[in-house]
Amino acid sequence: MKKHILLALGLLLSACASAPAGQANVEANQPSATGSQATAASPATAEASPTVESSPTAVPLPYSGPNPRLAIVRWDEESEVVFLDVIELGSEELVASIPVEGAWRMVLSPDGSMLFSSHSKGPGTVYDLDSGESRVIDLSGIIAEDADLVHAAWAPSQQWLSLGVLNPHSRDSLWLYSLQTDQLTYIDQFTRAYSANRIAPISWSADDTVSYIRDVDGVPRITYDSTTGQHTVWPMPNAQTRSDLIKHSGLTPDSYRCEICVLPQLGLVHDYISLQESPLQYYYQLYDFDKVELLAYVATFDTQREDWLEYSIEVLNLFPLQDRGDYLLFVEERSGLFSNGDYLQRYYAAWNPSGEMPFTVVEGEPANTLPDVIPMAVSPDGSSFVGLRLAGMDEYGGTFRVVSALVVDLATAEVLYEYPLPDAAYFYPPYIEGIHVVWPGK
Repeated sequence: MKKHILLALGLLLSACASAPAGQANVEANQPSATGSQATAASPATAEASPTVESSPTAVPLPYSGPNPRLAIVRWDEESEVVFLDVIELGSEELVASIPVEGAWRMVLSPDGSMLFSSHSKGPGTVYDLDSGESRVIDLSGIIAEDADLVHAAWAPSQQWLSLGVLNPHSRDSLWLYSLQTDQLTYIDQFTRAYSANRIAPISWSADDTVSYIRDVDGVPRITYDSTTGQHTVWPMPNAQTRSDLIKHSGLTPDSYRCEICVLPQLGLVHDYISLQESPLQYYYQLYDFDKVELLAYVATFDTQREDWLEYSIEVLNLFPLQDRGDYLLFVEERSGLFSNGDYLQRYYAAWNPSGEMPFTVVEGEPANTLPDVIPMAVSPDGSSFVGLRLAGMDEYGGTFRVVSALVVDLATAEVLYEYPLPDAAYFYPPYIEGIHVVWPGK
């Protein structure tokens, strides 16, 4: 069995929320297979190993609160068995090591106490890491022969899981699973956004409301309240309103995009390009979807390149740093032209050590960036973050191997702790597969 089949849940998009603008009913054209029942199973048979051998390069994590918790798919060549390992970073305690048949999607609960795992076409399983018990979720009614489970995410209350199903022959569907009732509920159809390789973001807010995209062109975002069962449709402001909102320093944007729309507590993220300044600059900023007003200028990216075709920036994820009042970004930068042989694609974490906003990231300068690092979660005290370090592309091309998990100080950009990882986790832009990290609160 090859390591590339050990795929798990990719990078979760951050989620946050504004107040609803208005409400409308959403038609629920449910698929013929309802899959409304889930079955409970006997406790997990796998015993968690008590410890894991310390990494020779890891150092103690200088943090007094709960440590980050990491779940990773591991292929044991000797036994030819796939394991889900859950490790507490810092102490390096092996919390659980669970043998499974496959793990296409895998996600830890917000407090790190539960783990959901599923093969793309098999049943799902929720593991209680404290008790050692498990619960099997029958997904056969929602995953047809050609369909795949492509998304799974926990609600903040940990009472719900959102499940996104990709169907190449029809619209993709969104479902909620209740841990209290063992029921699967059909929510809506949702659409893949921006390109065939990008699944529309689905995210949770603090009040157990899930946000998703149903129609990229007409309805950019819909929210569903898991408590009341009510949908709210958020209409797209017209082009003139958007253009007026995102002016910067008096400049009207030459073009703008919406790459990460679903951030409920933050509003809509827009990036835009201005060709009226030299050098070329990209702006990232937030505005409130309900009040249709600017929330914050987040960051500016600039380059000395004259041709805008030679330089492109996308913020793939964004984390609010509540205590500092600014944001931690995960950035994809593309520069050069294929025709000239100087094309470069790189990824990095970006933030302002001073906590001020906006800040400027200049192409080619290391300030305010940490190359080849994907931010995953911010510490409860807001002083540091846990991320994943990338190596170069693998031999298949277009895929980056995740080589370690690390904790970074936000004030100094110093790497406080680093834990090497096996060859099981990969970054398929813009998603991570084979690994998940959370940083539980105090």
